[in-house]
Amino acid sequence: MTNENDDLAITSCDRCPRMVAFGNILLDISVELKDGKILKDFDLKPDDQREVPADKLAALVSVAVETCGNPIYNPGGSALNTCRILRALGEKNIIFCGAVGVDENGQILQQILKDCALNTCGDKRSLNANIGASLHFKKEFVSSRWCQSKIGVCKSAAHTNIDEDMRIFYIEGYFVPEKFHICTYIYEQYCKGTANLLVTNLNASYILQEFTAEMRFLVEHADLVFGNLAEFIALAQIYHCDDVDALARLLIKPYRKYNRNKILIATDGCRSVRLYYGAGSKFIAESYPVPVIPSNAVIDTTGAGDSFVAGFLYKFMNDESPTLVDCIRYGCKVAGKVIRQVG
Repeated sequence: MTNENDDLAITSCDRCPRMVAFGNILLDISVELKDGKILKDFDLKPDDQREVPADKLAALVSVAVETCGNPIYNPGGSALNTCRILRALGEKNIIFCGAVGVDENGQILQQILKDCALNTCGDKRSLNANIGASLHFKKEFVSSRWCQSKIGVCKSAAHTNIDEDMRIFYIEGYFVPEKFHICTYIYEQYCKGTANLLVTNLNASYILQEFTAEMRFLVEHADLVFGNLAEFIALAQIYHCDDVDALARLLIKPYRKYNRNKILIATDGCRSVRLYYGAGSKFIAESYPVPVIPSNAVIDTTGAGDSFVAGFLYKFMNDESPTLVDCIRYGCKVAGKVIRQVG
């Protein structure tokens, strides 16, 4: 993507949204490798994810497409993946905010998003990206009168029905580099002192290690935190906690908001999902097994975490009285379907 960019809001409904998500938009190009030569030549690893310079990524794509052929294009990015799956599940009332380049890739992305009904206003993976135009997402867009009219947030803390007034503001961890000032603005403007929920996804250990202060702010102020076990272990090390249980206690103890619980969800691949929730002295830790999926049925695990989040949030937003266990089970069900296909 070029440095010339358009701020992009993708919405599925004209009414005030139930969820507003912020993240980086990627154009995923997937190929099936015949062997590990390309990974070795470009110093890449299976089951890895990283940001790489634009020139290296272009060379990688060129070699991969020439060698393997038949590339598959999909819109990518953690929060965007979650929004797309929420839309497929039937949740129309969502908005995604990000930025795409004014170039061929940007045109491809917008067309794919329109084709999958979003309106524009294998078990081994190696995920490498250059986030390009996403770096240029501006706070002025979020604070604009147009954007605020779309979000339509009631900022009063005096609610007659907290559950009806609640909206979710979802920020992916990948959004934090270069855009932390937007994250703090979202919290201060739309979440602080309101019934709205701030939800975040840790996304990658390197984000935690390189942007420690920024991620600490997010996880401490978030009402709901998603991540995989490796990411939570990295976060525990940042807080000098012996394990994830100790980290969860530390984050949950100071939480006070409308008699709600702070919730932490740690996924551990095909093994289990760890649930931590509570407020103040209340602390509950539980673990739930993930339904078994035959290894030969697994096609692409790249979006497993994002699809789990989508399933969890869909159940959380749409059932009258969903339990956290119900949300976890539905998240696992959705993720189990998504990993059986590419993209």
